[in-house]
Amino acid sequence: MQHIMVAHDLSDHAWLALQRAALLAAQHGARLTVLHVQEEHLPKQVLEHNREAARELIGGQLEQLGLAGAELVIVTGRPVQKMVAQQKARSVDLLVMGDHHQESPLYFSGTTLERVLQRSTAAVLLVVDAQLAPYRQALVPMDFSRCACNALHKTRALLAADASIHAVHVLEQAQVHGCSTDEHEWQAGLFAQLVADEQAKMPAGGAAISQALLHGELHDCLSAAIEAYRPQLLALGKHGRGVLADALLGSLAQYFLENPPCDVLLVR
Repeated sequence: MQHIMVAHDLSDHAWLALQRAALLAAQHGARLTVLHVQEEHLPKQVLEHNREAARELIGGQLEQLGLAGAELVIVTGRPVQKMVAQQKARSVDLLVMGDHHQESPLYFSGTTLERVLQRSTAAVLLVVDAQLAPYRQALVPMDFSRCACNALHKTRALLAADASIHAVHVLEQAQVHGCSTDEHEWQAGLFAQLVADEQAKMPAGGAAISQALLHGELHDCLSAAIEAYRPQLLALGKHGRGVLADALLGSLAQYFLENPPCDVLLVR
């Protein structure tokens, strides 16, 4: 984790995201950049006034966090385009954002957050938890896809060595209807082998990883796992299989982004 960027729109949500990003930057010794995008349709005098107001507010917050040397970038344009372009141009590893849609939870679709999540090539961390302490427990729902494995790798890279990660795979009820004990054990063995193979690719000494095979309805199983495990971070893989998939977050990611039970990490 070398470069973390915070999208800051001067709101309380952005202040929370900045605090989490500062905590992660200190933990990893990472470079921190704060990006503020001004809407381009405003008159020039208003833009200049807003630029100075943003510089004063964010600068004060950075000083409060002991990060007066962090880079502050203020640009003018369309927020989604500028955020994606800046994170690509600056080789950002993690884009941190606040969760604005909780003020109007029925209107997640079409928000800046959703459109950034659709287009970002960097991992995106959605911050909703005001308890600003290092992540201790993370939950990673996994299938056998590359993006799910990437979510496991990114989560382990993000967490401290004394944290724990619980990887879960859900067999849909229709798939396990009438499933024998031997079959269930075989599926559990396959998943355990997947997690072991991925862990073997990771540096030694990181967060501990456990795994479990669940069966039933996907959202119900994951909601029950979240309730039981109480993670501070939920990490999801984002499937990207062509133009249509890039325009959609997928039902699982969409559900938990609309109803985040904790901070959510989305990884391509």
